Amino acid sequence: MSPGDRGAPRGLAPLPILTAIAFLVEMDVRMMTPLLPTIARSLGTSVTGVGLAMTLYMLPYGLCQFLYGPLGDQHGAIRVIRVAAVGFGVGSLLTGQVTDAPLLGAARFVTGMFAAAVVPLTFAHIGETVPYAQRQATIARFAAIRSVAQSLSAAVGGAVAYFVSWRVLYVAVGCLVLAPAALLLRVQEATPAASRGGGTNYGLVLRRRAARVLYAIVGFEGVFLWGGFTYLGAVATARFGLNGLQVGLLLATYGATTLVGGVSLPWLRSRVPERELAVLGSGLMGGGYVLMAVSGSIPAFAIAIVMLGFGYIALHTTLQTRATELAPEARGTAVALFAFCLFLGGAVGSAAFGPIVDHGWHRPFLAFCGMSLLALGAIAVRLLGATPGLD
Repeated sequence: MSPGDRGAPRGLAPLPILTAIAFLVEMDVRMMTPLLPTIARSLGTSVTGVGLAMTLYMLPYGLCQFLYGPLGDQHGAIRVIRVAAVGFGVGSLLTGQVTDAPLLGAARFVTGMFAAAVVPLTFAHIGETVPYAQRQATIARFAAIRSVAQSLSAAVGGAVAYFVSWRVLYVAVGCLVLAPAALLLRVQEATPAASRGGGTNYGLVLRRRAARVLYAIVGFEGVFLWGGFTYLGAVATARFGLNGLQVGLLLATYGATTLVGGVSLPWLRSRVPERELAVLGSGLMGGGYVLMAVSGSIPAFAIAIVMLGFGYIALHTTLQTRATELAPEARGTAVALFAFCLFLGGAVGSAAFGPIVDHGWHRPFLAFCGMSLLALGAIAVRLLGATPGLD
């Protein structure tokens, strides 16, 4: 059986179904941000009280990566995602029914616990079923569709909450996800990694130098890209006096750019070697932050965000593709560790850069993120090594 045939469907292709579930997960993750005041008024609590529910979502989302990686290796990614999608749907339905802030927090905790399985194990499935030479293009298309969900979630969420109710959003997501979860019953799963190669554990992955190097790189990417991105809205507001809608539209250019980048990556990848693509990506991201630091106009700020979007597609999909090949016999574990390191880096960056932004040191903060990403690219190209099976 060829690599492209493993996990072939009995009548239905699994990847579009997995992508549909991931789309709904991304919608669910991002919807609450613009709805915080509305939900707070509805539940008779403060914005801070509702914000705690977001923390209670992200906490299990990060920690459960350690659980789902080995489960995917033992039982197969599709089987685990099928169960997790049902749990995610139940959590979303419960979110739409809560009557106070503690219940909202509990519902979001349950939702995050099950949502954590979907994206990393979809990457593991791609690693199992797509040959390495075509894998980055597939991952880029998957990233592009997730970007569409991120871009749409704020607009759709705000509109539905305004004209109907915020509760309708979560009930709709909870109901919609059950359909693709049921369709997964009609696809054939790839052979679990554990049954092919034996022991699947974190020691097996972390003993490999390539894994430790890759996790360090993606961790620092999380620190400087996501940690910095957290505060771009605050920087734009302080620098240009924009309102919430204007900031949202400005930052939406990032999602639009990652969509274009994801669709066009197969063409670019056929012309640019993998390591050079990683350098290009870090250069664009680092250059984007530096441009924000030295410029003082909204158009330049928007161009910089576009650079971040294209840079993310170029660098991160390269790293993500490598993660799927770190340990073929423990692919779910390897990809889950990758997701955790990215998540951890973003959390560290957000915590570290907050006080700097609060003090109004915007330009040094942006310049530091930019120079760090430029340095990361120079280091990454030396440490990534040859492309598996190609170079």
